[in-house]
Amino acid sequence: MKTLSLVLFGVFAGLTLLAQNTGPVPKINQQMTDFFSYYPKEKVFIMTGKNFYKPGETIWFRAFVTDANNLPAPDESLELVVKLYDKNGKQVLRKTFRLKNGSSPGDLLIPADLPKGLYFLAANTSAHILPEEISYTALTIDPEYSNQWVASVVAKDSISVSGQKNEIYLILQDVSGDIQKNTSLRYQLLNGNEILEKGKLKTDEKGKAVIPVTLPAKTNGEPFILELSDAKGEWKKEVYLPSNLDPVEIKFFPEGGNLITGTPAKIGFTAFNKWGIPVDIEGMVLDQNGKSVALVKSFTKGLGLFSVINDGKQKFKLVLSGKTGQNQSFELPAPKPDGLAFSVVKTDAGFVSANMVFADNKKHSIALTATHGSNLYWAADMEIDGVGRIKIPTENLPQGINLLSVFSAEGKLLAGRIVFTDKNQQLHIDVQAEKTSLKQNESMTVKIRLTDENDQPVAGNLAISITDKFLNSPVKTQIDEYLIIGSEVETPFSLISGALKGKIGNSALLDVFLIANHPKGFNWEKIQTFKSGNTPDINMVNNGISGIVTDKNGNKINKAKVSLVNNKSMQIFTTTSNADGFFAFPNLNTANAEDFSAKATDPEGKRELNIDFIKNFESGISAYIANYALKYSLLNQNRISGESYFKNNQDLFPRIPRIFKPNTTALDNQRRLLSSSTSLMDVIKTIKPYKLMNNQIVFIGSENSLNYQGGALVVLDGQQLGTDISSIQNISPTEVDHINVSTNPMDIQRYTGLNSVGVIEIYLKRASFPDPETKNEPTSQYDGSYRVPNVFPTEPDNPKRDYRTILVWIPEQKVDETGSVEFTLTASKVLSDFVIEVQGISVNGRAGSSTTYFSVIK
Repeated sequence: MKTLSLVLFGVFAGLTLLAQNTGPVPKINQQMTDFFSYYPKEKVFIMTGKNFYKPGETIWFRAFVTDANNLPAPDESLELVVKLYDKNGKQVLRKTFRLKNGSSPGDLLIPADLPKGLYFLAANTSAHILPEEISYTALTIDPEYSNQWVASVVAKDSISVSGQKNEIYLILQDVSGDIQKNTSLRYQLLNGNEILEKGKLKTDEKGKAVIPVTLPAKTNGEPFILELSDAKGEWKKEVYLPSNLDPVEIKFFPEGGNLITGTPAKIGFTAFNKWGIPVDIEGMVLDQNGKSVALVKSFTKGLGLFSVINDGKQKFKLVLSGKTGQNQSFELPAPKPDGLAFSVVKTDAGFVSANMVFADNKKHSIALTATHGSNLYWAADMEIDGVGRIKIPTENLPQGINLLSVFSAEGKLLAGRIVFTDKNQQLHIDVQAEKTSLKQNESMTVKIRLTDENDQPVAGNLAISITDKFLNSPVKTQIDEYLIIGSEVETPFSLISGALKGKIGNSALLDVFLIANHPKGFNWEKIQTFKSGNTPDINMVNNGISGIVTDKNGNKINKAKVSLVNNKSMQIFTTTSNADGFFAFPNLNTANAEDFSAKATDPEGKRELNIDFIKNFESGISAYIANYALKYSLLNQNRISGESYFKNNQDLFPRIPRIFKPNTTALDNQRRLLSSSTSLMDVIKTIKPYKLMNNQIVFIGSENSLNYQGGALVVLDGQQLGTDISSIQNISPTEVDHINVSTNPMDIQRYTGLNSVGVIEIYLKRASFPDPETKNEPTSQYDGSYRVPNVFPTEPDNPKRDYRTILVWIPEQKVDETGSVEFTLTASKVLSDFVIEVQGISVNGRAGSSTTYFSVIK
């Protein structure tokens, strides 16, 4: 191996250069400073009292907002916007809270009529400009009725293979765990909107049934779903069936970012199916002659690593041979005849050791930097004589994720690799409960002690919750994992299987995880091309309509003329693009760019140009959540309370009330009709038969006059169009999301009291849903536009019916330099295991979490 010649060595500690530097480092440092002063990096971690709620309950939460170095966000961050979305990305609640020292407690009252299902709590500050940068917390809202059914389903073969029979084993119970014997059910096997099989079944004396299914030879690209329902269609459950036909998406990550010809290279990879679920894969890398080059098998679901050497004369591809993604193939990145191969060979308590190999085997002047968050912590100028190794002292690197980057003498990025530096710098939280069990209404003291890595007491700020264990998810993300790892990488632990859970250390699996990843919110190309004068204002991107104008070759056009037309009102708006091709209409109050048509020409108006819309922040979040939620929906598992929990806490489980069934068909069936029909009128007739009288729809049996017969009221996206069908005859069924047809007087009177025939409510797919009402709750106070957080009640409303599942909620518990704090809790009448959860940050930015348990008994 040829020697590495260290020409000049510089270290940035607090951005102070300790040696004269004539290379590109000072410029790189200034570029980072300029970029992050304009785009400050902030993290938001949300801790909630629990994960499972009932309509009408309050979601209590605490927001920890930090800068890139996990210190409290600066005073410039004054507000936190908190929103609740359903699984389709529709916003149902929104409140703005005032931040103080990077913190805010808060609460959201869940509407009593909110439908059961999966929801997401999202929180952001003004520093966030991309949906993937903000915090999302999955919550389940369910009334949990005592007599609702719970279907436990498992397939004989975990991966169904097309053309082969698989058996689905079913156990039907209620929420208490009681079996539902001799119960009739219906099932359908679906592939998207296509019905592949359907039939009827009946559970046996043990509440069990077996459903035979056979997948077809082809898929339409959607998941295979087994849909179960009762005979009346009032209860439904969907079960995702993984198959060998599921589309698999594999991303390759050559270590250091490059493959160079003739040099061995490690390639990390992530493997997910089309819907974001991590999968196990196996296969082999083949050259273009079909010869095997390397065997490939994931280490854990969603993650793997293999090595190859390519002389540059071959094209390699990965062909999957296992059940998952069977026979699907993926082309590997092509090697480069020049460039730099960069690999980390060892990371220990003293150094990070890295190898560098230039393809041309010549001497090169380079700069090596180590960055964390938005700061440069270490840098060195050096010469590499073709091949070399360098040791980076870890004493100069902060705890957590660090990005090592190699630049040419001209400042061009050559390679990069993220590493994890484990200095055992964390906040230790010791929770001591006075007793391991309490009787109903009995009290005890809980003591908490904070210490640093040297077992010395330390001051901090904590959030404390004591809740029913049954209402908490066993896989909650903790603040230390999120701030140190999850917020720093594009693919967090939560997207990979549980093999990585809680393993923040220098393990081999963690190193593979880092190779197959990128730093989150950090892009050298954006940093090095940043110019404040040509950068679009953040608020303009986050609101209104914006986009980029380019020519046919992708070049961004300055001073292009942009015309925007509202397709509904036909109102016209005009503007011009800047030097980056960026344009914005910031004052348009819409979340859907598809409501508009745009045209752009060059400054002389002679050439028509291309326009790429930029999703504004709000619509981007909605789209992100809709995709993000699909994974959770497919993997959603039922919870059964268990016989003892149900028996001891029957007041928590009311019976299902009688529900008025709308005079319409199920939405899933409607959408299948809408996707295949050529006439909207035919779809409406399928939902409810009618006849036409005087160009109006009159439902069969609803005639009320011979001479002056009225028709059903037509409502399009909430707008009344009258009774004449000409207003909807030109609407294509494919443009419609769903239709409500009702002859119920209460539904009709929501629009008019003059109609007795019925109402037809049509909702388009591209309809812009109005922002949810922001009426002030009667128990809440406001300081201008900021919601003032409510105080968690320390006593039950009715001591005789004390069925609190949250016993203690202390969102902001300040701990002084003694590191100690204590409080008293009193048990409710709920008989269960309870979890004491404490999360927080010390004054020096160390994050920590701790949980302990106790029982409430009779």
